[in-house]
Amino acid sequence: MLNVILLSGFIIFALGLAAFFAFSSIQLQSISSEVDEIKSLIVSQEKTEQAVVLLKDRLAKIGMARGVVSSIKIFSRIEPFLINIGPNSNLSELSIDPQKLDLSVVFRSNSDLSAFLKNISDSEVFKFVTLTTFGYNPASGYLATFHIL
Repeated sequence: MLNVILLSGFIIFALGLAAFFAFSSIQLQSISSEVDEIKSLIVSQEKTEQAVVLLKDRLAKIGMARGVVSSIKIFSRIEPFLINIGPNSNLSELSIDPQKLDLSVVFRSNSDLSAFLKNISDSEVFKFVTLTTFGYNPASGYLATFHIL
């Protein structure tokens, strides 16, 4: 009788083990197919991401080109003032954005500085002209930095 119980227990255990292996094999195949699907999705996402990055780059270049066009317009408005800054003075820095202009000029003499300030203040070309820094060095002259809108 003990042999029958042990044999039936062994058969149940063997059937359970076989069922477990069958179930595990089905799960493994299911997971493998899901992994393959995810890999294909990743590949398609990479292609889409590359297209998005290229599109963003193109849009940035278009924006930069539009900014250059408007910066040229701003430069053409400041150019007459730059031509007349005086023979002894020089433009040390010029930063042009589509909306604003930053300008640093070294004036060798007080008269050049006065003439530039008079020309730019009498003009109605710009909305606002702000003198952001002003300094004097006996060796080089007056350094004036302007923020122009």
